[in-house]
Amino acid sequence: MSGPTTSGTAMRASVTPEDDRPVIAVANRLPLHRGEDGWELAPGGLVTALRPVMAAHPGAWVGWDGGTKGMPTTLPDSRVSLLPIALSAAQVRDYYRGFANATMWPLLHNAIEKPRFERSWWNAYQEVNRVFADRAQAAADEHPDAITWVHDYHLMMVPQLIRNQRPEAPIGFFLHVPWPSPDIYARLPWREQILWGLLGADVVAFHTDDYRYNFLRSCVRQLADSGLEVRGSGVVLPDGRTVTTATAPISIDAGEFASFAAEPEVKDGIAALEDQFAGRVLLLGADRLDYTKGIIERLLAVEMLLERDPEMRTSVAFLQLAVPSRDDVREYRQLRGIVEQHVGRINGRFTQPGSDVPVHYLYRGLSPQQLAAYYAAADVLLVTPLIDGMNLVCKEYVTVQQAAGGSGALVLSEFTGAAVELPQAVLCNPFDVEGLSYRIEQAIALKPDARRKALAAMAEQVRVHDVHAWVSGQLTLIAARGAAAAGNRR
Repeated sequence: MSGPTTSGTAMRASVTPEDDRPVIAVANRLPLHRGEDGWELAPGGLVTALRPVMAAHPGAWVGWDGGTKGMPTTLPDSRVSLLPIALSAAQVRDYYRGFANATMWPLLHNAIEKPRFERSWWNAYQEVNRVFADRAQAAADEHPDAITWVHDYHLMMVPQLIRNQRPEAPIGFFLHVPWPSPDIYARLPWREQILWGLLGADVVAFHTDDYRYNFLRSCVRQLADSGLEVRGSGVVLPDGRTVTTATAPISIDAGEFASFAAEPEVKDGIAALEDQFAGRVLLLGADRLDYTKGIIERLLAVEMLLERDPEMRTSVAFLQLAVPSRDDVREYRQLRGIVEQHVGRINGRFTQPGSDVPVHYLYRGLSPQQLAAYYAAADVLLVTPLIDGMNLVCKEYVTVQQAAGGSGALVLSEFTGAAVELPQAVLCNPFDVEGLSYRIEQAIALKPDARRKALAAMAEQVRVHDVHAWVSGQLTLIAARGAAAAGNRR
C-alpha cells in the first residue's frame, strides 16, 4: 500500500460533509496546556492532526483537563468549545495510569511489556468512558447535525454509549496505536465488551491494513457466536447495522513543517548545530521516552558501531532527544534511568582525550521550530521503535530535510505504520541490534544522489497525503456511512 487508502471503501465517498458541518472531537486530553507564556497548544500527534479540522469547523472538543484550572472556554482562532472533564485522583490512577496505560497500551503494542489486568481498573475505565460519552451527547444537543469523532484507546467504550442515546448520529472512531493479533488481544478479560464498544461507531479506522485485519479477525474470534458477520471490510451486526472498517494512515501538516525551514529561528538553530557538530556525521533520535520506541536497542546498536569502527568514535555523533513522558509512572522513570546509564557507559568507553563525547542526550520537550532545526541539521534520522502505530517524526524529518535542500537519510523500523508509506527508507529490524548497527552504517555510507532520490520520494508522499487529506477523507467517510446507516434504519 502506498499512501492513504480505505480498503474496501472509497475514500472519496459519494456523500461529502458540508464544509461547515460541526465536529465533536472526543479525546482523552484537551488540546491546550499551560506553558511559560500562558495557554498554548499541547504537544503530540493527536493535537497536531486534529487542529486543522477544529480550525475549519464549528463544534466542540471533549477531553480531560489534566487537573489544571482556568482552561479557556474556546480553542484559540476557532469556533470550537472546549468541554473539560475533571477526573478524581482515583480515576486518574485507575482509568488513566491503570487500565489505559498499564493494560491497553502494552496489550495493543503486541504485549512487549506484560499488561496488567485489574478489575478495579476496568470498572474505572467504564465509569470514565460514560462521563466522556455524556459530555459528548450534551455537545451534540448543541450541534444536532454534528459528526462525532472519538479517538484512541482511552475511550473505546464511548462509540456504543453514544449510539445507545443517539441511534441516528454519525460516529467515527480512530485508533492511533496498533491493533494486535487476535491471539494477543484475546488475553484481555473484557475483550468482547471493548469490541462492542468500538462497533457502536459507523467507521472504525486504523493506520494500516494489518491493524485493520487484526481487528476484523478479533471480531470473528470473539463475537461470531452473537450472529455478527464480517463481509469484506464491513462488520454486519446482529441488528443488521453495518460498521465500516478503514485504513487511513495519519500524517502531518506538511506545508507548515516545510515552512519552518525558512524561519530565522530555525536557521539560527541549524547554524548552531552545524557549528557544534562540525566535521562529524550527525545521527539523530527524537522520541517520546517510552519503552515501545526502541531507544535502548538504538543505543546498543550505536555502541556496536563505535566498537566495530574506531574511526567513527570521532567522526560520528549521535544525539538522542527524549521528550518526557508519563514520568509519574514507575516503569517510565526506570526506563529513563536505564537510558541515561547506557549513555554514560557508552561515552565512558569511547570518548577520546580532548574530543567531544560520541553520544549526546537531551531530556526535554522542544517546540516544532526547535525540532525542525535538529531535523535539518541531522545527516541520518534513526526511527527504530519496537512497534509504533504510525510515527510522525519520520514524516516531519523528510519534509524539513527536503524543504531545507538537505540530503538526509532515514533509518526506519519495519514495525512502524510509516514503513508502509516510506519504503525508500533504510528499513530495519530493531530487535536485531547488531543488524541495526549495520543498517545505520549503510545509511551513513549512502551516496548523496541516492539519499536525495529517496528523500524526494518520501517527502512527496507526505506532501500529497498530508493531515488535511487525512481529516477530509475521514470526515467524508464518517458522514457517508452515517447517512447510509440512518437511511437503512428508516
